[in-house]
Amino acid sequence: MVVFDGLRPEQVTPEAMPHLWRLARRGVCFRQHHATFPTETRVNVASFMTGCYPGHHGLVGNQFYLYEQGERWRIDTGNRQSVAILEAVTGGRALQRQSLGEILGAMGERMAIVNVGTSGNAYLSHHKAEETGGLILHPQFTIPTAEADALRSRVGAWPPAGTPNTAQIHHATTILLDDVIPRYKPTIAVLWLSEPDSTQHKTGISSRQALAAIRHADAALGRVTKKLETNGLAVSTDLLVASDHGHSTVTHTVDVTAKLMEAGLKESVESPDVLLTGTGGCVLIYVQDHDPSKVEAITEFLARQPWCGPLFTSSATDPVSYAFPLQLIQCQSPRSPDILMSFTWNSTPNRWSLPGGGPFGHGSVEVGGGNHGSISPFEIHSVLVATGPHFQNGVTSMIPSGNVDLLPTLCYLLGRTPPEGIDGRVLKEALTDGPTPENVAVKAHIHEVRGTAQSPGFKQRLQTSTVAHTLYLETGQVIREENNST
Repeated sequence: MVVFDGLRPEQVTPEAMPHLWRLARRGVCFRQHHATFPTETRVNVASFMTGCYPGHHGLVGNQFYLYEQGERWRIDTGNRQSVAILEAVTGGRALQRQSLGEILGAMGERMAIVNVGTSGNAYLSHHKAEETGGLILHPQFTIPTAEADALRSRVGAWPPAGTPNTAQIHHATTILLDDVIPRYKPTIAVLWLSEPDSTQHKTGISSRQALAAIRHADAALGRVTKKLETNGLAVSTDLLVASDHGHSTVTHTVDVTAKLMEAGLKESVESPDVLLTGTGGCVLIYVQDHDPSKVEAITEFLARQPWCGPLFTSSATDPVSYAFPLQLIQCQSPRSPDILMSFTWNSTPNRWSLPGGGPFGHGSVEVGGGNHGSISPFEIHSVLVATGPHFQNGVTSMIPSGNVDLLPTLCYLLGRTPPEGIDGRVLKEALTDGPTPENVAVKAHIHEVRGTAQSPGFKQRLQTSTVAHTLYLETGQVIREENNST
């Protein structure tokens, strides 16, 4: 499995990505593939590895608050140490569902991760690696640690990160092809590439630098496919290529903490009455003691703001009539915020003609850069291509699929029944022994809620689809209507 972090489907062109373009025409190209919302990296890492949405796997955001053992913990999943703290304080339940690495370990099989994303990303990909005989190779750490010195002597030290992150991606690919696969013979190997996400954050979606990053990352994929073909492994190896989420352009930023303080709804930046996380496309808001009056006051305030998009509230507090319940999108968890707000979005193109933009949280990416996390379709729709002996040839599937479907599909390919209680499904319509896509039933749904007297022009619309038992969130938007009342 090869993951291009932050790659949008329309960026897969014969000019920029000739190797992925050819794979998409040789195997199965999933044209309606979905990231998990919030469209953040570690949320989607957890969905890849558990087949679940946040309501079940528990990673409700890249950053979130956790109340455990009588204390409040702020968890930043981009940091390996913070994820280790989460694992410790939850008694080994950083992820609340069994992960792919654990499943393989129980089968006596090995999963290997070669990852040049954040340290938290790599660790979450296989956080039980020490216990299950797995392998993680990252520029900052190696699991098992005893392998680090020997690996360095065989393949050399990691180069420093760059923009684009070409050197590290090249080194990671070399490690995978020349050392990991022949030496450790993993049943599943994952190569996680930090591009184009890291460069698009800094320079914009499909900027000159981002396109260079995409070409270099695609060249790494080309090395993988060439190695499989040269060594005669292509006929026996399934290859899945995915992205964790899309990207939108930052048109302006909003400091939601400051806005709540100005409105008298939060005492100070550090006050515990209201806690916020999120500097991307959504904001998680935790209200002390789940105070229903404070939850409603904050929700009403947000509904009146032009930068506010779809609003969701937790079942831990009283229902808010004009907000969607988190349960509707399978994000309800004991770790969920009281309020989840996605910023609004639009289809305006950026300077390189890539549509999709809007406001984002203040503090991480500058105006003009690429970011993600919201419910925008430009961030929700992502990439999946599959080739190999188990997959059909030359098929374009318009059946909805999602990152939650990878684990059950991989379990199926390995002859193992997927765990009970997962949200994803086996992508049987893509398999050689499966039904044709036109014989797969898809149900579309539109959900709407309206504002109150305090926000009469506020209406939310949410679009979802379902295949079998699996829900896919298509998009959500706020429709602001003229108030014609006197």
